[in-house]
Amino acid sequence: MQPDLITLFSAKNIIIFILVLTRLSGMLVSAPFFSTFTIPEQVKALFACFVAFLMFPIVAAKTGGVLPSNMPQLIVLLLLEFSIGFFIGFIADLVFQGIKMGGSVLSIQMGLSMAEILDPATGEQQTAVSTMYVYLATLIFFLTGAHQWLFEAIYLSFNAIPIGFWGFVNGGLVQSVLTMSGQIFQIAFGLVMPIFAVLLVTDVLLGLMSKMMPQMNIFMISLPFKVLAGLVLILTFSLGSAGYIKDILVQFMQTVSRIFT
Repeated sequence: MQPDLITLFSAKNIIIFILVLTRLSGMLVSAPFFSTFTIPEQVKALFACFVAFLMFPIVAAKTGGVLPSNMPQLIVLLLLEFSIGFFIGFIADLVFQGIKMGGSVLSIQMGLSMAEILDPATGEQQTAVSTMYVYLATLIFFLTGAHQWLFEAIYLSFNAIPIGFWGFVNGGLVQSVLTMSGQIFQIAFGLVMPIFAVLLVTDVLLGLMSKMMPQMNIFMISLPFKVLAGLVLILTFSLGSAGYIKDILVQFMQTVSRIFT
């Protein structure tokens, strides 16, 4: 029993576990839900240690890279592992950024762009509509099991980029990231375009009314009317928006998991 314990707690295994934990920590820093909502750091750390403990035996058996032999090499490798995990969480979070952008565009069209609230997770100001869509996307994120593809991606990354491998950027990877980044605008306008179009027609009609009845204060009428119309349209298209978010989330998470296959 003693030799097994000595082997288990050897310097090599300890270094591998720390590197696995570092890659997981990088993903949790930028991944959807974990970076969107205020979760205690102690909870994140315990969760990362638990998942790293589960992945460690498989990763240790497949490790074929050169492990660091001194402290400077270890620091560089830790930064590399954190960057890989952060990269996976970042590209998975792109769909949420597109949803936030769509909510901001819709808020401007509804006249609620000034009604911003503080997001305690990021410290940034967000509109109420963006926050609502983010909560909806987070709920769908777990209901569709998209979080499983996220952890599948981090697991597959250990096969494509083993511990101790000092380079992981290639042309195909960069092209995939650029393509997915460009889809942020497609996601934003695809989510709110029906509501945006109806509100745009409403603006045109209100403008025609102001020309036909100049004595009427259209400005005072349009502000509450557009807010009410926007809220009614959001509720009307809620099922369609949920279906669109579901399709986009599944597509993105599958793409993220396929990057490392």
